[in-house]
Amino acid sequence: MGSRIMHVIIANGIAEKLSIHDKTSFLLGAVAPDAVHSKKEKGTSHFYAGTTKNYTRRIDYDSFFHKYESHIDSPFILGYYTHLIADDNWLSGFFLPWLKNRIENDETIAPLYYNDFKLLNAKLLHHYDKEQQLFSLLNQEAHIVDIEEVSKENVLAFRKYLFEDMLYPKQHLHEDLQVFTFNQIVSYIETAIEKGAFFITQLSHEKSTSKI
Repeated sequence: MGSRIMHVIIANGIAEKLSIHDKTSFLLGAVAPDAVHSKKEKGTSHFYAGTTKNYTRRIDYDSFFHKYESHIDSPFILGYYTHLIADDNWLSGFFLPWLKNRIENDETIAPLYYNDFKLLNAKLLHHYDKEQQLFSLLNQEAHIVDIEEVSKENVLAFRKYLFEDMLYPKQHLHEDLQVFTFNQIVSYIETAIEKGAFFITQLSHEKSTSKI
């Protein structure tokens, strides 16, 4: 799945595209599904459906939307929704088609994969957040919906990992990626921004239509 920093960058791009005012709540919603500890909890918080064994694995973001439809005006809930959409893109575009196979069949890939994520923290923040505004945004007061899958306390505590991600060594900007390419990840992020913004706009249209 996409990294914490990728999700924050995607959410910030969507927030700017749609002029979402409460960016802090939106950004924290966009990392909330990862703010749990166990594999089982992450399965629940990501609304997984299907299995990898029969090639039906996906993220059921529609199920999340229907469960929390009454909170759909909440920037936090909308941010959470965009995380699920972006992770479904990662699942269908990266993990299932090729990455899963390589990790399972080449033991050298997993360490390189995780190291790429560390390097990408630096490269992506340098590319998308040169003014270092994300740190300030994440540190502001937020309106978090305490949902069944992830507690408010977990989300607030999770911020420290984001702040640690932002304190990257400068040499990471110059080290080469081993599994991914930078353009590949930028394309993933830009597509996730476009798709997330599209789906939120669709929700807004549906809500307006239902009131007529």
